Amino acid sequence: MDKSSTSDQERSQATAVNVGGELWLSVGEVAFLGEARIGLLEQIGERGSITQAAKAAGISYKAAWDAVDAMNNLAPMPVVATATGGRGGGGARLTDEGHRLIAAYRTLSAEYRRFLDSVNATLGDREAGVAMLQRLALRTSARNQFIGQIASVTARPVDAEVEIAIQGGARLRAGVTNESVECLGLKPGRHVWALIKAVAVRIEPAPPSGISEPGLNRLCGQVQRITRSDGPAEVVIALEAGITVRGLIDVERLEPLGIGEHTSACALFEPASVIIGVSD
Repeated sequence: MDKSSTSDQERSQATAVNVGGELWLSVGEVAFLGEARIGLLEQIGERGSITQAAKAAGISYKAAWDAVDAMNNLAPMPVVATATGGRGGGGARLTDEGHRLIAAYRTLSAEYRRFLDSVNATLGDREAGVAMLQRLALRTSARNQFIGQIASVTARPVDAEVEIAIQGGARLRAGVTNESVECLGLKPGRHVWALIKAVAVRIEPAPPSGISEPGLNRLCGQVQRITRSDGPAEVVIALEAGITVRGLIDVERLEPLGIGEHTSACALFEPASVIIGVSD
């Protein structure tokens, strides 16, 4: 065999299409549970601690908490239940939903792997494999992601206010253009997700009963944890149904306002800061 033939054969083998991917479970068309998060859930179930689970999974304590928050916010029911105790304290356990999701994921993952093996065995070097790559999961820089259902749409001359019912009975108001209402097919009963950047969320102490700030969204609950830095602090507030919302506040304002872990606080943000997403 001449050298040119050998080179062509080696190049063909090096560029052969191979179908691969990672299985993700989704809620409302939003991908939220993959291999890394399943591994974290398994470590939490085994160790009973998010701190220890993060070390075993090789990720930071904050990254582990972020993953737990995302899973609890997007799952039909919370997958991890935590006990109070502050940073590094308390404990964590898998809920029945958490155990169910792990079992479902492991079963589906095995079937998915067999499917990929079968596809790759029949594809050979054909470029048709490119078209069979799995759909990319949604990735966004918005730290707050909620699944919800549109409760009402109020049209105005230029824009509209969309009210969204999220987990736990809370409601958000989003301001969007009338064009967006039409293009996205926004109407009562439609399932959507709402995205809010943490930098757009202001943290304040819980106000006395009956006092509110007109025009702003307000989600109140108990401060779950605070991450301090040289700049603003990130505050995570636990809401009903096991979901969380996070926002920023200047570190020096925490003590004067009486905001600390396990105290009551509220997250405030403009309707214009809420981005609405649909699945099609």
